[in-house]
Amino acid sequence: MKILNKIANNLWKSNSSVYSSLIKKISITTLTIGVFSMIISVSILNGFQESIKNKIFDFSGHINVSDFGNGLSFKNYPINLDQGIYSKYKEISEIDAVIPFIMLSALIEKNNNSDGLVYKGVNEEYLTKIIPHLSSFNNSISFTNSIIISESQSERLNIFLSDTISLFFPNDPPIFRKLIVKGIYDTGLEEFDDSFVIGDINLGRKIYSWDSNLASGLNIYLKDASQTNSVLTKIKKKSFYNEFLETSQSKYSQVFDWLGLLDKNVIIFFIILSFVACFNMISVILIFIMDKIKTIGILKSFGTNNSIIYSIFYRAGTEILIKSILISNFLAYVFIFLQSRYKIIGLDKDNYYLDFVPIKFEFSKIIILNISLILIILISIYIPIYFIGKISINDNVKFN
Repeated sequence: MKILNKIANNLWKSNSSVYSSLIKKISITTLTIGVFSMIISVSILNGFQESIKNKIFDFSGHINVSDFGNGLSFKNYPINLDQGIYSKYKEISEIDAVIPFIMLSALIEKNNNSDGLVYKGVNEEYLTKIIPHLSSFNNSISFTNSIIISESQSERLNIFLSDTISLFFPNDPPIFRKLIVKGIYDTGLEEFDDSFVIGDINLGRKIYSWDSNLASGLNIYLKDASQTNSVLTKIKKKSFYNEFLETSQSKYSQVFDWLGLLDKNVIIFFIILSFVACFNMISVILIFIMDKIKTIGILKSFGTNNSIIYSIFYRAGTEILIKSILISNFLAYVFIFLQSRYKIIGLDKDNYYLDFVPIKFEFSKIIILNISLILIILISIYIPIYFIGKISINDNVKFN
């Protein structure tokens, strides 16, 4: 065994062929770049998906509750907070918070610039959920005689922080309110930015002449988004007859479906990378075999079994693979750390919903990715090694 190890080491370290040595270095470099690209792609996709989902969950909760009648007419039907889910949600440990809201159609106006939108009245607790998405706000931000608009609305209507705007509610009779802009939010998602302004829930109650125990609906926030379906089943058992439950994933299905399609792109990229990596490994092992064909002939002339010769070249391929995996993972982790902390690479927010490349390291996915690549490439190494069995001593003489 010591002799075989010595032969393998000499084969690996031998500089008898500058060409094969260069090929090995190129192979390590290309495989490293490929694996590095794959890890970064998966991490960026994870970060991008999580960032978009978190924006939706922060503004809409994980589960939404409303009256069944709200989807059947233009009239806003309330739910009673003293009955159903709101009165019993503390019995479900997976729920983090339940925030009531009131929705009203409204017209925002300033200096003859106007636009139709939806006024979402909420309480102060809602601020703690959306404050990470406020691009600018007053230190004394509150909902008393104030409103929060989106950045796209600010640009479109020429409205800025601390400006006074007029809101027109088309009730019977119509109602006008003067409100001060105390904050500007920005999600990059048209579903929110083009539609909603956020204000005090008590204003909505005054306009509808509702008591404090009435609301248009509830935003339910969970401690763990992955438990949405199981918690939804528990909530249904505690809901009132008129309460309609809908997950945010279902409510904004077009966004979540689009995010799901991105997973297919990564799968396609993984398949292409695996094919290229396998072809690269097969090529370098074949070149390595051709370069050491004299040594193969000598070993065979001494009666060395093919399995032993296979193991020597398999070891060479394995060393290339291990070096590439270690280097690529190290570089990927360094990049992930720098990008997550310093946001080195930016994005055009108008096209990508974010102003920087989001990145999230998921240990389990990276491990699965590495193991899958290692297994696929290790299997591919057997393909060129198989041809060693076809080489005879006479072939060796012909090559020399």
